[in-house]
Amino acid sequence: MQALINRIMPSATNAHLFAVVSLSGLFIWFGLMNLTGSTDGTIARWVDAHPLANQLKSHKANIALGLGIVQTASGLLIAVYSIPQRFKRMSYSLIALMALGSLSLMFTNPVWIKSLGGFPAIGAGQGLIKYIAILGVALWFLGVKGAREVMLVSLIIVLGWIGAMKFTSPEADGVWPLLTSSPIFNWWITDFGKQTASNIIGGIELLTVLLLTGHWWNRRAFDLGLVLSAATFIVTLSFLVTFSASWTVGFPNLASIGHFLLKDAILLAAVFILYRD
Repeated sequence: MQALINRIMPSATNAHLFAVVSLSGLFIWFGLMNLTGSTDGTIARWVDAHPLANQLKSHKANIALGLGIVQTASGLLIAVYSIPQRFKRMSYSLIALMALGSLSLMFTNPVWIKSLGGFPAIGAGQGLIKYIAILGVALWFLGVKGAREVMLVSLIIVLGWIGAMKFTSPEADGVWPLLTSSPIFNWWITDFGKQTASNIIGGIELLTVLLLTGHWWNRRAFDLGLVLSAATFIVTLSFLVTFSASWTVGFPNLASIGHFLLKDAILLAAVFILYRD
């Protein structure tokens, strides 16, 4: 089993390269979307609902522009190989700060599903908790002690929290269009009902979380958990191709669901790092 996993997982060099490409690509992509104004509606919603930032409503366009510049510049500095290391470290530090800023929205904005009683029924915050992985990967590049633990915690929180939500009807309603659009999963239409299909996915994700805790008690279980995590994130990234509603007016303009899915590239990078580092 271990030999098979070793063949499946990328080498340490390729894991590092994938982390660079995914992190730089994500921030260049999001930055360009902010610069072109395609995310103005999303930023407006977050600003308007924030108890402090809503004082800056009249400056929402400038906020998007400034954020776009910082994101794009950070991604480019990471992506270009010849850039001096001190500038790359500055970029990773900025990304870590942006991740922390995004995570803070969990405490200031309405990200919970009221129909399910609020916390811990998470709605818009599902995309925010993925910033824990972004924070962990950025800290890993900076050589910060504990970065691996942050990445591991990110996998457990994302898969555990979203996996548990799969047993609720709002989450089943959300995941069903993704499944029906995929040539890999559209056969579930006739074999399973909407809620049953969601429950199966949730069960797999919770099993993956259990295996990931093998980090503290069994290396083989942990490695299998990483493989299942990788498979999960590869599948979710494939929905960017199969689910047309991931895009607004075509590439590179992502809809909110596209934003949510694309961040799984960083979670996948975290999986590869945890296995090879």
